[in-house]
Amino acid sequence: MSVFRRFHISVSVLTIPVVVLGVATVVAAKNGPDTVGAVVPDHDIHYTHENSLPRWKIDWDRARALYRQGKAGQALVQYELLLQKKGNIDEARWEYASILIQQKRWRQAGKQLDILLGHEADNRRYILARAGVSLHEGRVKQAVQQYGELFESCPEGPDALKALRGLIDALEKQGNREAQLPLLELLLLRTPEDFTLLKRTGALALSLGKPEKTKNLLLPALDKHSDDAGLMKLLARTEDALNDSEKAAEYWQQLVALAPDDIQANAWLAKFYLKKGNTGMALIHVERQLTVDPINADLILQAPHLHKERGRPGKALDYLSLYLELVPADSGVRQEREQIRGELAEGLIALLTGK
Repeated sequence: MSVFRRFHISVSVLTIPVVVLGVATVVAAKNGPDTVGAVVPDHDIHYTHENSLPRWKIDWDRARALYRQGKAGQALVQYELLLQKKGNIDEARWEYASILIQQKRWRQAGKQLDILLGHEADNRRYILARAGVSLHEGRVKQAVQQYGELFESCPEGPDALKALRGLIDALEKQGNREAQLPLLELLLLRTPEDFTLLKRTGALALSLGKPEKTKNLLLPALDKHSDDAGLMKLLARTEDALNDSEKAAEYWQQLVALAPDDIQANAWLAKFYLKKGNTGMALIHVERQLTVDPINADLILQAPHLHKERGRPGKALDYLSLYLELVPADSGVRQEREQIRGELAEGLIALLTGK
C-alpha cells in the first residue's frame, strides 16, 4: 500500500521545470550523501590533457581549494562564476548547492537543486537534499511528498533511513501526528538501540491517547535505563493515564530521586499524598516545589495549612505572612494569621503563668 494512501497524505503531482542545458562533462552519481558530509572532494579535477587545461577546470579547482581552506564565501563566488560560464557541469552545481545548504541559504540552494532535478529527475540524492531544503523553507507539503515518494520507491535502499527520518520530521512540522506514529515505530524497528527515538515514540503514543502502547514500548528499556529521568516521567504519566495511581507514584518517586526539584513530579506527589491523608509527605513535596518557585502564592498557601495540621503553628504563621506580602488584599488569610497569632499568644501566656 502507498505510504500516502496508508497515512491519508494528500499528494499532488510535483512538477519541476526542466532547464535545457548541454550534456554535462562531469555528472553526479545517482546516489550519495544528501547533504554535506564531504561537500567538496579533497582533490582537483582529473583531466587527461594536462598540457592544455580549460578555463572551467582552473575555476573549478580554485573553487574547491577555497572551500578546503575554509573560505566558503569566496568559494561560493567562484562556483557562481564557473556555472555562469559552464552551466552544464552538474557535479560542480551539486557542490555549489551543498555549500549553500551548509551555509543555510535555503532559497538559493533550492534553486540550484531544482536545476539539477531538471537534468536528472530521478537522482535520489538531489531529491533527498531538495526535500530537506523544502522543509527548511517552510514548504512542508512538498517536503512530505518528496520524502514520502523517496522512501516508498526504495524502502530498503541506502538512503531509506534518511528519507524516513525526513518524512517523520516533515509530518511533525505539518502537525500530522497520527501519521507520524506508525512511521516512528517502523524507524524504531530499524534502529532498536536508539533510546531517544524510543522515548519520542512513547511520548507521541501517550499524547495520542494510547498509554498501553507507550507502556509496551518503554517497559523493556527500564532495566537498562533506570537512571533516566525522562523515561521515569513518561512511565509515571503513562500509569497515571491508565488510572494506576499507586504505580504512577512509584515512578514519580523514582523521578524525584533522580531530579529532586522536578516541579511536575513534586506537584503530582503532593496531591497524591494529600488525598491519602499523609500530610507529612505532601508537605515535603510542596516545599520542594517552593525551592524552585518561591513566589508562587498558591503553593505558599498550601504550606501553612499543612504545617498547621501537623501542629506547627509557628511555621504556618511564617508562610501566611509570606503569602500576604504577595497578596495583601486577601482578608481571609489575614484573619487566619491573626487567629494563629492569638492562639500562639494565649499559649505563651499559659506557659509563663502556668495556667
